[in-house]
Amino acid sequence: MGRKRARTREFVYFCVAGLIALALDGCATLQGTKIYVTEKVEAYQSLHRGKKLLAQGDYEGASIENLKILSLALHGPPEDEALFNLGSICAHPENPQKDYEKSLFFFKRLLEDFPQSSWSERARIWVGLLQENEKLTQKKEELTQEKEKLIQMVETLNRMTEESKKIDRMVEEWENARNPFLLSEKLLAEGNYEGALMENQRILSLSGPNPPGDEALYNLGWIQAHPGNPKKNYAKSLAFFKRLIKDYPGSSLVEQAKIWVGVLQDNEKLSRSVEELSLVIEKSKQVDIEIEEKKREKAK
Repeated sequence: MGRKRARTREFVYFCVAGLIALALDGCATLQGTKIYVTEKVEAYQSLHRGKKLLAQGDYEGASIENLKILSLALHGPPEDEALFNLGSICAHPENPQKDYEKSLFFFKRLLEDFPQSSWSERARIWVGLLQENEKLTQKKEELTQEKEKLIQMVETLNRMTEESKKIDRMVEEWENARNPFLLSEKLLAEGNYEGALMENQRILSLSGPNPPGDEALYNLGWIQAHPGNPKKNYAKSLAFFKRLIKDYPGSSLVEQAKIWVGVLQDNEKLSRSVEELSLVIEKSKQVDIEIEEKKREKAK
């Protein structure tokens, strides 16, 4: 009889212990879920504050709010959008701390960490544009160094001809101058850029001065700048973004359009600088040849 009671008590203790263990495990799971939900709420609150600060021109504050989201290490939305925002803020033309290198870093990280994100396609376009900007900058630096060497050579020859003086003036002048969009998305995913452009043009013509005309203009702008577009045209892209800013001043896409305009205009300036430098260098080389010929004639 005593053994039966002892066994009964052991069984009851075992059941109670099991229930306690299950309860504790449930509490731990519930607590973990509660923390995750809280962090998600904090992340979206920071995202909202970041957008508000960006619209106010507070680029540092907007960056801080988006960095808070990354610090939560959610490994999911809205961390992808925060990375996209940070890349955009770093490239904003009105940001006094504009940094294309940092911008490129954030867009690349978005593509690495969130390849399936809805933000990845736009990030890929940004990476292509910024990398092209990087190449142009590097080319400009190389040409500038070569130009400086040629200037020194011309000065050493004591400006022997009038042509060398003209080159100096040209160099000096240059230095002083320095969803209704489902079908569109489907076409773009298939690589049909022409079809996607036509679809957005259709939406724009139907919208008039009202939304989603602003989004159609935005899409037209970045499709024209898409690195995979065989008919890529930065001039048309720039025109679409400028039109968005002018025709839809209250649109939520205006800030993004301003960033695009800033980057595209920078690329345009760099391209002109590279062309001008190439012309100057070719003319400088020709002058050097003429000077050497004159020297040989005098020596005779």
